[in-house]
Amino acid sequence: MSLRVLLIDTDPDRAAAMATRLAEEGYVVLRPADPAVPLADSLRDLAPDAVVIDLASPDRDTLEQVGRIDPGATRPVVMFLGHADEAALADAVSAGVAAYVTAGVPPQRLRPLLDLATAQFRHLQRLRAELDLARQTLVERKTIERAKGIVMAQRACDEATAYAYLRKLAMDRGQRLAVVAEQVITVAQLLDV
Repeated sequence: MSLRVLLIDTDPDRAAAMATRLAEEGYVVLRPADPAVPLADSLRDLAPDAVVIDLASPDRDTLEQVGRIDPGATRPVVMFLGHADEAALADAVSAGVAAYVTAGVPPQRLRPLLDLATAQFRHLQRLRAELDLARQTLVERKTIERAKGIVMAQRACDEATAYAYLRKLAMDRGQRLAVVAEQVITVAQLLDV
């Protein structure tokens, strides 16, 4: 299956040359119907697998559009630039650009660059998912600890007994322990305990 690549470039000649190079490498090249269409809309409408942005120089508006993409709709972004500076590179990385290339790319390096950007993007997505899971786990643990404290105070019991009580309550209700802990906290707040 060919990778579907959204090509963003406001220069028609440069865009045609890049589209030809991408097509020669076996990519399906997608172009927004109107260059003024926001990148997020093009991602939603065209559903590409990757984005290639080809510009003469860094464009703050384009970088802002890349940075505003909904995390659920992100794609690997490769940016080709005629020239750039360190500040532009930092802005591109902050916006979520996976690969940033200046001063022309030989045709034989195009596929490896896109493959690398896609691999880096997937790796970053896995890391973000792990980070989100770790954050969620931490929040849940804090909630359970707080609920245990409430149960300990209300039932005058030790921590192990409070935890066993919450666990049994969760099992009896068929709910996750964190959900039951949140309910205990909510009830305690309502009763001003």
